[in-house]
Amino acid sequence: MGDAAKDASSSLPARTLFKRGQKATNAPPSFDDVDESAKPALLAQHRAKVEEKLRASIEAWSAKRGSNANSLPCAIWRDAVGRAEVVQVRGRHFHRFGCARAGSTWLLPEECAFLVETERLALFWSEDDEDVASVRSVYALLARCGIEWEDYAAYSHLCRLGYVTLRYGASWTVDAREGVWKSTIGKGKWARRTSAGSGDDDEAGNGDGDTDPERASKRRRLMAESSRLVDEASALDELQSETVKSTSRRWWPWSGSATHAWLGPSIEAAVDRAVSTGVDKPVKIWPTFQIYQPNRNFSKKSPDPVSFYVYVGSDRPLDGREAQALLDKAEGKPVRVASCRQSTVVMFTIAGKDVY
Repeated sequence: MGDAAKDASSSLPARTLFKRGQKATNAPPSFDDVDESAKPALLAQHRAKVEEKLRASIEAWSAKRGSNANSLPCAIWRDAVGRAEVVQVRGRHFHRFGCARAGSTWLLPEECAFLVETERLALFWSEDDEDVASVRSVYALLARCGIEWEDYAAYSHLCRLGYVTLRYGASWTVDAREGVWKSTIGKGKWARRTSAGSGDDDEAGNGDGDTDPERASKRRRLMAESSRLVDEASALDELQSETVKSTSRRWWPWSGSATHAWLGPSIEAAVDRAVSTGVDKPVKIWPTFQIYQPNRNFSKKSPDPVSFYVYVGSDRPLDGREAQALLDKAEGKPVRVASCRQSTVVMFTIAGKDVY
């Protein structure tokens, strides 16, 4: 594992590629200021420098992430539990990343992806693997573990800003006697996004940790009914898409749709039904991440109070009841709603009246 990674460590560090150049006062004479006889030599010298910089650029950009196993921490992906075990510790990275269990540190998929992406971790897929994992392979790992790209984009953005970021409802430490990893999965949508081989079958099966067969059967019926309603709404949208047109710049999702969650004509009928039946079903929505302020001395055993929560939702804006449900789960803390488009993350804050 270490020999192959050691061979690639001779590449020029990427940071030397972006160092500042010479000041104008110390710069060599320009090409126009020298005599005609000295221009060929100066031109050859300049060409040699350009070729050297080009070679250094190619080596820096083509070097593998985490190729130097001597200076980087190493981790091995354990597919049976859906986490990576850190087998070689370097630096202070794991004071803010990973779950501590029996003296070992275990990384979730999004933590592996961020650390590999920022060249702070050499990840291997097994003990016998000679090559470190590439950025592309850890992105594939995210998809395989059911982590959406928008969630990881928001996670990466927050970590780059210096915040300590953890899945909502997950724990920093877990008892070594605990056979499964329920406390590190997280609550809400994370509970439904565990891989099939993670050893958490009861939570991965229904999303709320509910083992009641009657409730599970009812949940399946509701999901089937919801899927049918979505199909009917899509068919209605297709039929009316020719008549519903707008020439304005529609910044809100689905604004040209007849079944728009805010503006569609069916919203009045839905309100009438809710008023007539008197049934106000609870909104099932959870924050995505819990955020702590940057702290060099952050401790997993005694973590700081949560500063705010982040909800990642790029499909449509929140309605009033959903926003209130998020604030209820935040218990007085502000919630930042993140919307991701390609590589851009935009966040805005919602909070209760007592926060402002």
